[in-house]
Amino acid sequence: MRLLFTLVSLFALHPLFSQTLYDMRWSSEGIDYAGFMIYFNEEDIYMRVGYSYNGGYNLTHTEYHYDTESQREGLVLLEGLGSEYVYSQTDSEYEPFHIFWALDDNNQWLGPLALDNYHLSNDNYDDIVEVTLTELNPNTLTEEYLQWFYTPEDPDYYALLGIGTDPNSQPVTTTPAGGSTLHFIMIANTLIPDIGPSTNLDMHNASNEFEGIANVLKMNYNKILISDKNFTKDYVLSTLQNFSPAPNDVVVVMYSGHGFRFSDQTEKFPQLDFRFNDYQEFGPQTCMNLVDVNQMITQKGARLNLIIGDCCNSDIGVPKQIGTTFLGARSTVNASLPKLQKLFLETSGTVIAAGASQGESSWGSNNNGGFFTNSLIGSLREEVSVLRADDEPRWEDILDQAQKSTVTKSQMCQVCKPQHPIYEQFISGK
Repeated sequence: MRLLFTLVSLFALHPLFSQTLYDMRWSSEGIDYAGFMIYFNEEDIYMRVGYSYNGGYNLTHTEYHYDTESQREGLVLLEGLGSEYVYSQTDSEYEPFHIFWALDDNNQWLGPLALDNYHLSNDNYDDIVEVTLTELNPNTLTEEYLQWFYTPEDPDYYALLGIGTDPNSQPVTTTPAGGSTLHFIMIANTLIPDIGPSTNLDMHNASNEFEGIANVLKMNYNKILISDKNFTKDYVLSTLQNFSPAPNDVVVVMYSGHGFRFSDQTEKFPQLDFRFNDYQEFGPQTCMNLVDVNQMITQKGARLNLIIGDCCNSDIGVPKQIGTTFLGARSTVNASLPKLQKLFLETSGTVIAAGASQGESSWGSNNNGGFFTNSLIGSLREEVSVLRADDEPRWEDILDQAQKSTVTKSQMCQVCKPQHPIYEQFISGK
């Protein structure tokens, strides 16, 4: 099954996708600071900070770490790991600022707040300052704004402007889709009372994601949604049996609902539970393993198959409404077309993945959907971002990062148990 909790975002109630941009402003000891933060995921955050001192302008770069342990003590901390100067016009000592939120005496969150490393190391909290935080749309960034945080030699400067690379470099030649179709099959238990709203969000988010990919790659798009009262094993089997992709097509099958495993089961991937109310009989007619779905799809002979299950992988338990946590990344950065082409048009094979390991629950939220679904979409967006210098995106890297991000989300949740996604991939490129 999937378990629910109430999710409160770090910066606001946003989907948990990657590469969010933030403008931060604060003043400390008479100096005004301007920060530009890029939040890729919980483990990959950096901020450029500019400030004027003694008549000159200084620019620093700081890597940040999301301290998952601090939240269990009533503190959400983005820890500055050390700073270096991008350039400096005056002689000054810059200590990285830590950004955090804290619970007050009324159990309300205060923040964001900032305190530099020097004062924090000396347990001096008298100089904590408030931060003005603004989420930025990368499509509205201007040269004038970005020049406060980047030099013209910085590739990210051009990427953020939407150019994607230094204008002096050679243009990229793209590969046509060749008439191939991206088939998106979503199987979502939207009627089940406990997780229905969460699975409905997964269906909406994933459908929009892959339709957008198909559009930008000029692929045909075939959307098949199996939800509500069509969410039955018989309907799923009939749909998959009658489904006929072409040899150059891409097939994405996503399951969002309850899952479990039998006590004597040796297969590591979970059983999918096709019951949407408590009065339906449990048995072979209402469940099947994710591997069975994978085998049915791979036999169809499409070039690339992605089989994803966001569900628990343990004995059926009792779901409950629980806890709060803080997260804060969603993608608004434009994707690199050549990278998308590499993943979806120039890759062959099969990926099968599940959101939890044997004996584990899969966690989700009615506000944002499943941890694993959100992590997978966020990792995909991060891998194809124009802000990533690597021109060789790989499904293995996407799945690895989705694993890490899902684990981090479950660790940051105060009452969630650990969740470790699993996958197998058989992929080759042209």
